[in-house]
Amino acid sequence: MQITTQEVEKTLNKYEEIDEPIFVKRDNKTDVVILSMKEYKEKLQELEIIKHLQKSEEDIKNGRTTPASEFFKELRAEYGY
Repeated sequence: MQITTQEVEKTLNKYEEIDEPIFVKRDNKTDVVILSMKEYKEKLQELEIIKHLQKSEEDIKNGRTTPASEFFKELRAEYGY
């Protein structure tokens, strides 16, 4: 099956704003999801946060941490807080 960008644009132009994902199904299975640029960027940001949280959890699990008292001592020494 082929569909032109003009056909997609014509369909999407029926909506003032795309405020939730549009699921495209083929053979009764979701094949494609269309997101607004805003929602796409939000999803990318969420994934980035999740990556950082997973790394943090791994650091904690593997003992790669600094006690808060030591961290604040270093912060005061470096920045005078």
